[in-house]
Amino acid sequence: MIKELKDSGKINILLTLLFVIGIAVSAYVLYGLPTDLMIPYGYESVFNTVFIVVGLTFIVGAVSITQALRYKKELVVYRDRVTEMNQADLDAANSTSTISVEKIKTALSTAKGEKEILQHGLQSICKQLDAGQGAAYQVQQENDSRFIELKSGYALSINESTTTRYDFGEGLIGQAAAGGQLLYLDEVPEGYIKIISGLGSASPRYLIIAPVKNQETVLGILEIASFSPYSADQRKFVEQGAQLIADKLSTK
Repeated sequence: MIKELKDSGKINILLTLLFVIGIAVSAYVLYGLPTDLMIPYGYESVFNTVFIVVGLTFIVGAVSITQALRYKKELVVYRDRVTEMNQADLDAANSTSTISVEKIKTALSTAKGEKEILQHGLQSICKQLDAGQGAAYQVQQENDSRFIELKSGYALSINESTTTRYDFGEGLIGQAAAGGQLLYLDEVPEGYIKIISGLGSASPRYLIIAPVKNQETVLGILEIASFSPYSADQRKFVEQGAQLIADKLSTK
């Protein structure tokens, strides 16, 4: 398709060039017509009307060709954009069609402790979304203070001796815990998360932070990062998965 467009563009340029050359040659021939016909001096003005009409015709033709070429280029760009949008919609539809809450239920059915519940649920969600990275946090309480502590990860390197925790309201994780609402970021700050692989490291652009709630009580937080945007259905899927995890935690 690209080769055909390039060939078509070259042909159009060649035809336009020939048209311009034709205008120049025609103008020269018309200008010398009185002399070629050996018309006596004083009668050249008779051809002025002919020169004006033909000149205006050439100008209109040149403008028409220019506008036609410009319109064709805009049409090709518009078609390419529509094709890209349709492909993006198709990719999103294909991705959405592969997700299933039943798979999450199956993964949770084999989990026993609270950490396993968070781990199995998180992994099932991330795998179905083709997420780059994920983290599961659980609400902890010491004396009269509550905080969110990292318990499990997906494609996340966790040092056993390192404790990651947030107070309610602190950072994005703390905000989701305090508000009890899903957060979706389509412009993650550079360096907020690093996904490391054998090919190097990069920062994902999209992030879902979903509270794991039993009614109005927040039990934990799911954090899922990706290089591709999440559709509304995918965000709803994460909320449903978080609810299934909350239901399982509530029975323990």
